[in-house]
Amino acid sequence: MNVNEELDLNIIFEQVEKYCSFSLGKKLIRDTVPSFEKLVIKRDHERIKEALACTVKYGAMPVHGISDITSILTNAMKDRILSAGDCLDEIRFISGIREMISYERSLEEIEHPYLSDLCGTLTIHTKTELFLSRCFNEYGEIKDSASPQLKSIRSALRNADASISSAAQKFVGAHASSVVDSIITYRGGRAVVLIKASDKNIYGGYVYGDSASHQASYVEPSSFVPLNNRRLQLLEEEKEEIQKILHACTKEIASIANEELGNVHTAAILDALFAKALWGKERNGCAAELSDGDLSIVHARHPLIDPENVVENTYHITSPKRVLLITGPNTGGKTVSMKIIGLFTLMTYSGMPVTAESASIPFFDRVFADIGDDQSVISSLSSFSAHMTRQSEIMHEATRNSLVLLDEIGAGTDPREGESLAIAILNELRERGTMCVVTTHFERLKAYGKRHDDIMTASVQFDLEKLAPTYRYIEGLTGQSNAFEVAQRYGLPDSIVKYARNLKNQAKTQEDELIEKLEKQLNDAEIKQEKLDKLLKDNDLIARQLHKEEKQIADEKETYHDKAKLEADAYVESTRRKAKAILKNIQEREKNVKYHEALEAVKELNVLDQSQEEQDALPLPENYQYHIGDAVELNGNQQVCEVVSINRNRLTILMNGRKIEVKKNQIHPSVHVIPRMKKQNHVSIDTGRDIFAQISPEVNLIGLHVDEAMEKMDSYMDTAALQGMKNFRIIHGDGSGKLRKAVHERLKLNPSVKEFRLGIPQEGGTGATIVTMK
Repeated sequence: MNVNEELDLNIIFEQVEKYCSFSLGKKLIRDTVPSFEKLVIKRDHERIKEALACTVKYGAMPVHGISDITSILTNAMKDRILSAGDCLDEIRFISGIREMISYERSLEEIEHPYLSDLCGTLTIHTKTELFLSRCFNEYGEIKDSASPQLKSIRSALRNADASISSAAQKFVGAHASSVVDSIITYRGGRAVVLIKASDKNIYGGYVYGDSASHQASYVEPSSFVPLNNRRLQLLEEEKEEIQKILHACTKEIASIANEELGNVHTAAILDALFAKALWGKERNGCAAELSDGDLSIVHARHPLIDPENVVENTYHITSPKRVLLITGPNTGGKTVSMKIIGLFTLMTYSGMPVTAESASIPFFDRVFADIGDDQSVISSLSSFSAHMTRQSEIMHEATRNSLVLLDEIGAGTDPREGESLAIAILNELRERGTMCVVTTHFERLKAYGKRHDDIMTASVQFDLEKLAPTYRYIEGLTGQSNAFEVAQRYGLPDSIVKYARNLKNQAKTQEDELIEKLEKQLNDAEIKQEKLDKLLKDNDLIARQLHKEEKQIADEKETYHDKAKLEADAYVESTRRKAKAILKNIQEREKNVKYHEALEAVKELNVLDQSQEEQDALPLPENYQYHIGDAVELNGNQQVCEVVSINRNRLTILMNGRKIEVKKNQIHPSVHVIPRMKKQNHVSIDTGRDIFAQISPEVNLIGLHVDEAMEKMDSYMDTAALQGMKNFRIIHGDGSGKLRKAVHERLKLNPSVKEFRLGIPQEGGTGATIVTMK
């Protein structure tokens, strides 16, 4: 097993391959191997850095229409005539290259010199595209306009088909008794008619077989023969002309084939590059920076672990540290942490983003790994032998500039011998200055790590309450294996666990006990700190959300208040304008009205601070007293009435000219004004009723002179305005049209009229006008 497979790099590439758009891009991903050449690493790093930034901001580069046309170009260069489908693929490829270049030119806000260099090698062959597009439509069919000869041939073919169709219709019409089916079919490219088998030989021409039932035969009558011959001749000429066109297209493609092969190669690189970038974008990854010595990975997430369950960890190996020694329980995440460091290094050397907040990866000349169990029955290798085989290769080949990953170093044999061997291997690697990441359970190796300044000790956390790993990585601590706790959890008898714990304690020195106690306290403190940080983070999130909601409520309140004020002001102003208009009309036409009383009502409107509905809703004091002449409204009814007499809790009101007795709880005060009129001079219309009585929805002016009619109409409209009537009809008849014209002129001058129109047939037609008041 090579290091790429040990670190699961091949699985990452399988994921990235799915983001590629065409076959050569996928092949590049499959064939990718990490490079250890510094210049190549730098180039690929800059490319993925730019591609990732562009993908995050603008989306991935489009690769529409791009396909592997290598074989098409090769055949063209060998003068092998291409098919219409091949030519159509070339048209699409040229269009795809144009889209890729257009995308690169649109990246105005991001510096991208490396992408610019790549796209700068692409060439758009517009001349060839135009040449081919004149010959083929979007479905790969050759157009009539491909050549003058083809256009002429196809025109003749259409005429030939029309002649055959005409001849067939005549034949069917003349021999209807013999023709079985009037539909013309073709046999061998020749038009034939289905005729009764008994009559097949009486029309001359040729017989092309019988139907399935043998009751009819396919006959080419003699009148069809010259027409069919002409059609077949034209089809042959069309075929020859198409071959000439395809040959010309092949030559045109051959003339650009070498440049197109370069385009194919560059398109594959860009497809693979943006596939990596899209993979990184969807996983919130970053492009690692390159360093000369120190390694740092902040908030790393293993890309193969479910994002909802993965635990983020931060890793540092900085000078003077060169060895990272990770301890802790089984299945606690030691190997995953080691794999992340190795995997992110190989991904960076493969031009890939890494799944971390940020990362800095040194230059290594090789990455070596001994992970897992390579024991083999076939080669007679035990687990220990397999480890020794790999570690032997590492010790022969690793240099100062290498990265070495050793999982459970020294395991698989006698613990004391394994510990000694592990220390000896680490000593040798430390003397070379090799950067190493090592996992272990050995106590002596933990103590060895604490004694040397160039070794960073770390552990993975274990929750003793839940007896489960947390997968948290902690620098500076050596963790315990917690084998006794795990064994007890899985049912090993307490007596056995207790005896084993006593044996371990007997072998401990006082220093070991103090260190273990201290590390347990530090681990507990780390857990508490982690919980506290989470609570603080949650509280901060809740506080921000509450502040956001509070601000939103305040904004909405202010908006509603402003809106309500505007609506109230508009309502008051509208009411004031209407009242002034009514008063003006009354003053001008009805001198007997008590104008000062109505004017007082207008003054009251000027101090309105809220809408009528809000005023109506105000609760009345229990001792509220009504007075004769007050304007009131029945509960649930907006009809304005006048109080004419009061008898304790019962009142008599005047509504539409009728007196009604009501209780106090059946009415409420009205904000509307009741104009006071002199009894001897009522404002009247032709019905002669009181101005507060319900009036007719129409006024009839027929038979009156224009002056009389205008006076009657004005009087009616005044009364209608006081009653709050919005719509009514004025009947003026057709006649000479003078009365209708006078009515319309008067309505145009009336500021209280919103609009008017002639009636529809059901409303009196042109003999009536429908008026809508403001």
